[in-house]
Amino acid sequence: MTKKLYLEWSEKVLFPHMEDRCILLADSWKTFTDQDAVIELKPEELQYEMITIPPKVTGSIHPLDVLCFRMYKGCFKKISNFVFVNDIPVHVHHRDVILKLHSLLYQQFQSPRFENLIVSAWFKLGYTDERVQYVNPASFMFKKLNGRCIHNNCKNAVLLVCGWCKGRLCFHHFYDVHHFCTIYLP
Repeated sequence: MTKKLYLEWSEKVLFPHMEDRCILLADSWKTFTDQDAVIELKPEELQYEMITIPPKVTGSIHPLDVLCFRMYKGCFKKISNFVFVNDIPVHVHHRDVILKLHSLLYQQFQSPRFENLIVSAWFKLGYTDERVQYVNPASFMFKKLNGRCIHNNCKNAVLLVCGWCKGRLCFHHFYDVHHFCTIYLP
């Protein structure tokens, strides 16, 4: 992210979504150092403060790094490993494949089933007292893979259980057919 893009994001995305007070928790990346430029863009009535995470500790104290990103990366790795182990002719190191896999996996993480994951990360670090139960995406999607793919006459090995519809999907029906599900079954 460039400084120009960061300033544009602050002005057009961050500040319009804040009401009275905003605290931005940012890592120590060089782009975030010019806070005077950001303050010039903020609405006058908004109280704004940026707290910088010291270098080399983001993975230990940033809520998304502690819980969410770790689980996301683990799920991505499980899908990649499935491709290798099952000798599926897909080049998981190619940019277009990586983008499509991220798109599909990100959609899985958007399921209401996993909505308490971020709140739990804040609690885990002691930033909030609100303890909530969450469903571990990797456990839900990759633990109960017995049975068949939900598509008729499909005999391929099951890759995952959809976080939205709970359907068991092989790689072909998840990736090739592009299972971009939004039908939530609790």
